[in-house]
Amino acid sequence: MNKIIIYLKGLIILIISILVIPIILSIFNLFNLNIPRIITLIMILIPIFISGFIIGKQQSKKGYISGLLLGIIISILFFLISLLFKSNYSLNTIIYYLIIIVTSTIGSMIGINKKIV
Repeated sequence: MNKIIIYLKGLIILIISILVIPIILSIFNLFNLNIPRIITLIMILIPIFISGFIIGKQQSKKGYISGLLLGIIISILFFLISLLFKSNYSLNTIIYYLIIIVTSTIGSMIGINKKIV
């Protein structure tokens, strides 16, 4: 039960930040500024990294497994959301999901090493 709460904390932080990111991007869009796709990707990966970091910081060992699990959960959520909007899938989509998984894994590995003892 305790691990579920840890993952929910990470997901709540991620969901809040993902709700804020479109607001920021829409503000840029009001001023007719073109935002490169890499900046959009980085803006999404930062909260994923932070969520992985928080989960890794709360684990006692094997932070990479926690980050891997978080990344898989996030990828499945994004996949289900994209199913609702009937997106087309390509190699770029698979790479995007793999980047999400790797980012959360690295975040949790760094988080477990930055524990305050």
